[in-house]
Amino acid sequence: MSACSGSNRFWTCDFGSPGRKRQMLSGLLLAGVSLCGLASAAELRQRHVMPTSEQQQAPHAALAANAADALAQRLFPLQANLVQVFPVIDTNADGSDLWPCIGRATGNPDCPVVGNPSITLPRGGIVLGFPSFTWSLAAGPAAVNGVGCDALSNGTTGAQPTQYRPCAQLDTWFEDNSNDPTDDLLQRITVTQGSRVIYDSGTVDYGPAGPITYPVRVLLNTDVNFGFWPGAAVGPNNGNCVANVGYPLSAPTNPGTTYVVAAGQTCEQPVAGKVRIVTVTMLATPTYAQASGDVCSSSGVASPCFTVTWTKRDEIHQDFDAFFQ
Repeated sequence: MSACSGSNRFWTCDFGSPGRKRQMLSGLLLAGVSLCGLASAAELRQRHVMPTSEQQQAPHAALAANAADALAQRLFPLQANLVQVFPVIDTNADGSDLWPCIGRATGNPDCPVVGNPSITLPRGGIVLGFPSFTWSLAAGPAAVNGVGCDALSNGTTGAQPTQYRPCAQLDTWFEDNSNDPTDDLLQRITVTQGSRVIYDSGTVDYGPAGPITYPVRVLLNTDVNFGFWPGAAVGPNNGNCVANVGYPLSAPTNPGTTYVVAAGQTCEQPVAGKVRIVTVTMLATPTYAQASGDVCSSSGVASPCFTVTWTKRDEIHQDFDAFFQ
C-alpha cells in the first residue's frame, strides 16, 4: 500500500514495496529515483519530496547519533538541467503539469502505466522531459515542443499560467540530510548572457519541510522561458525578472504557501549564444519585521504587513550552461 499526505506546500508519500526502472521512451526519461509529486493548480514552481525508506532510516539514525561522524554538509546536490516541457501548464485533471510524474506502488493516475506489456509505473520511476544543451529562441519545428524560448515572440502574454508559454522546465535535484524540519527552503535562479539578465526568479520561499523522516530526496522544478513578453519591457521586476508574489506577508509567520521576494533586476531580451544558469538553494531561518504604508500598499497588502530576512543555515550551488540558437 502507499499513501500520500500533504499541505499546500508539498506532498510526501509512504510507499509500499520499492521498485527501480530506467528506460528512455520517445524522448521521455524514466529515471531510477523515487519521489512523490506535488499536485498544485496554477503553479509555475513545484517541490517534490521523497521520504526515506525503512532500510535507510537505521544507518542514518546511527550516523546522527554519533556527532563526531556527522556530516557537516546537510544539502547534497545531485543534478540540475533544463528539460523539455509540455507547452500547456497544469494540463492534468488534478491541476498538475504533465510531468514530472512520479511512479507509486499503487499507481499514479496522472501516469498510470509504462512498458509493453503495461505495468504500473513503479516506485523508483519518474516521467520527465528530456534534457538538452541547445535551445531554440524561435517557435516552430526547431523547438521540440513548438514553443521558442524568447518570451517576446513565443506567445506569452503575462506571468499567470494561462498566459505563460514555457519552452523548458528547469529542474534541480538534491538530497536533504539536515534533520531540519523548521527552517525555510529557499531557491533563487538567475540566467545571464554576459552582463545581461534574462531570468531572475527572485527568492522563492517554499517554507519548512514540517514533520518528515530524513534523509529525503528533493526535486524543485520551474516552468521557464526567458526575457520579457510584449508590454513588459520596462524594469525592474519585468517579464521573467519575477515581481513579488504573495509578499509582503500579512502575518509574521510562513503563510503555508510558496511566496516570492523580488530581486529588483531588469530582464532583457535573450539573444543567440551561450547562457549561464546559476541556482542557489538553501535552508534558512526567517526573521519577520512589521511594515506599513507604501511597503504594503504597493503590493496590494493591507497595513500592517511584514517583510522577511533570512539567516542561512546551509547552501548549495548547482550551476550549468546552455546555448540559444
